[in-house]
Amino acid sequence: MAGWRALDEPTISRAAANLLSAERWLLTATLTEVAAGLGWTVTRFKPERPRIGAFLDAGHGLGPTGAYFRLDGDARVREISMNITEEIAADAPGADDFKQDIFGTAASALTDAHGRPSELHPGAEPEIWWRRDTATFRLVTKSDAIALQLTPNTLLVGD
Repeated sequence: MAGWRALDEPTISRAAANLLSAERWLLTATLTEVAAGLGWTVTRFKPERPRIGAFLDAGHGLGPTGAYFRLDGDARVREISMNITEEIAADAPGADDFKQDIFGTAASALTDAHGRPSELHPGAEPEIWWRRDTATFRLVTKSDAIALQLTPNTLLVGD
């Protein structure tokens, strides 16, 4: 298996706690306010087109596009996604096994820290959800990475 980078269990737990600290800013704070609050660096953003979102470096050594903010037209943060692995070509040999291993490691660490998940979404790209009062914290499998996401519950209506 290739030597892809991923966060270890203690770092996943710390990164999750930091991400959850942003819950109070969702839908109200701007890109720059949330990035500063999390200690992340904005690496790609077009102010004239805020709805396409912004990429950030979360400072974990996973690259300048390791985090993403979905924004509204006023550059307020609607959703946050942070990779816990570097980006991996979906068709790379061993990629599925690597992502499955990291997903399992993260699921264990997050369950220890946040209790039993409220929802499990199995499948080719599994997800685990922890619903909170105002937002849902998710561990997700993407085509190119494993990530943590924080989404306001109002945006998950019907999911």
